[in-house]
Amino acid sequence: MPQIASSTRVTRKDKEQRALELRKAGASYAEIGRTMGIPKTNAHRLVMGGLDELIKKLKEDASHVRELELERLDAIIMANWPTRASWKNADVILKAMERRAKLLGLDAPQKMAQTNPDGGALPPALDLSKLTDEQLAALDVIYAAGAPQPTTRLDEV
Repeated sequence: MPQIASSTRVTRKDKEQRALELRKAGASYAEIGRTMGIPKTNAHRLVMGGLDELIKKLKEDASHVRELELERLDAIIMANWPTRASWKNADVILKAMERRAKLLGLDAPQKMAQTNPDGGALPPALDLSKLTDEQLAALDVIYAAGAPQPTTRLDEV
């Protein structure tokens, strides 16, 4: 019985891979279904299943890379710890600790606000929903006139 389940799983993985390849090539779910001889809904399920597996694998890979980076940072900290009184070694330790905190998400998120080039508050957004089509067209003309013109390259002169 395990062989049947195993072969069914392999067949499904093959179908998911084929459906993903077709989707990546730009095929619609209906086209994938026609090509593979299955209903459109099954084609969609295969693509979504394949994408779920891909996302899961990418997360696992990222987790492994993160662990490797943390081990490297720990090694840097441990190597410099005995001579931490030296300002150079203390700086190396602090930088490694900062990187470690970023990787682990330990730092509180920083609040950021958009400002104008002088650092002041931005003006409120314009509500263009009340403008007529003619007014919007006039704005398009104004913006087009103020848009930067392409520069001539020196090798074209």
